[in-house]
Amino acid sequence: MSGTTAWACPYTDFPLVEIRPDRTHRPVRVWANRVRGAKAVAVHGERVAFYGGYGEERDRLAHGEIMETSVEPSDVGLLTLPGGSAPGRRRVVGRGSSIYVQAEPFTTWGVFDLSS
Repeated sequence: MSGTTAWACPYTDFPLVEIRPDRTHRPVRVWANRVRGAKAVAVHGERVAFYGGYGEERDRLAHGEIMETSVEPSDVGLLTLPGGSAPGRRRVVGRGSSIYVQAEPFTTWGVFDLSS
């Protein structure tokens, strides 16, 4: 969520959905999306990042561009902790242009910000 706009990638087809109640014409917009199983999404302008996935893609960070009717993937990588290791057990939240990750022992939050 960012201001009055909420973004989601609902199960089972994982489209990118924008919900903007302040818009009287088309308050909900939907784009087809090939990234499956994301646990968090961040959006900045026409850029989008999805974090998470199934199995070995659980630490995937996928970038894309929002086009007219779909999200076009542009880059895929793995999110790592500052020391280079995988986060392991973690909490994750997407809000606006940021994805927040809190790895065990759950004492600090790391931030991936699409706007920087």
